[in-house]
Amino acid sequence: MNIWKYLIAASLGNMIAGPLGALAFTAGAYFLGKKTNFRNPGANFNSNQGVYALGLVVLCAKLAKADGRVTDDEIRKFKKIFKIPQENMKQVGAIWKEAAQTSAGFEPYAQQLRDTFYRTPQMLEQVILGLFEIGYADHDLSAPELKYIKKVSQIFGIDQATFNRLRNSRPEFVKEDPYKVLGVSKSQTSAEIKKVYRNLARKNHPDIVRAKGITDKSLIQKAKENFQRINDAYEQILKIRGEK
Repeated sequence: MNIWKYLIAASLGNMIAGPLGALAFTAGAYFLGKKTNFRNPGANFNSNQGVYALGLVVLCAKLAKADGRVTDDEIRKFKKIFKIPQENMKQVGAIWKEAAQTSAGFEPYAQQLRDTFYRTPQMLEQVILGLFEIGYADHDLSAPELKYIKKVSQIFGIDQATFNRLRNSRPEFVKEDPYKVLGVSKSQTSAEIKKVYRNLARKNHPDIVRAKGITDKSLIQKAKENFQRINDAYEQILKIRGEK
C-alpha cells in the first residue's frame, strides 16, 4: 500500500484527529473539487500509516525552516529521499508548504507522533533518521537543524545514547564508527556490547514496523537498512576485537 496517497484523504474523511489532521485538512482544501474521491480512502486504510506519513512530512518541513532557509530544493530533496510516487507529489507538496508556512511550532506534531507510537519507539527512531537524512542531504548539518532534531528526539522520549547512535548510524552522516552506531563505548566488555546489540536488533527488526501496520515499501526499506547497519556495526566490532 502506498501510504502517501492517503495523507489528504484521511484528513478530509476525519480519519486522523489532532494537530496533524487539522493541518492536513487545511492543505487538503486545495484539492476540493478535484476528481479524486478523498472521502473514500478504502477499507484497508490504517490510521497509523496516515499519522506516520503526515508526521514525517510536517516535521521535515519544519526542519527546513530551522535555519531560516526555506527553498523548493528542500521539498524536492524530501520527495527524492523518501521516493514519493509521481501521482502523490502534489498532495505531499501541499502538506509540506502548509507546514512550512504556518506559524505553529513543531512540538504538537511531534507529540502526536509520540502519543501514537510510544509503544514502538523504533518507529520514532525512524523519524529521527529521516530528519538527519534531510539535514545531511546536501550540506553539513547546521547548528539550528541539530538543535531542532534534538528537541524532537526529546519529545519522543529518546535518550542521549540512542540519539548519538542514530546520528552516527549512516556513513553519509559522519565517518562511521561501529561503536557509535550501537551507542556503546570501546571500554565496555564484549558481553555488554552483545547485550546492547541484541536489544537494538530486536527493537529495530523490520517485522516490528510491519506489525504496526506500516506497509509502505520505502519506509519498510529504511527500516531494513537501519537493521542492517546495526548488524554490520556489531560484525565490525567483533572483527576489531578478534572475536570473529
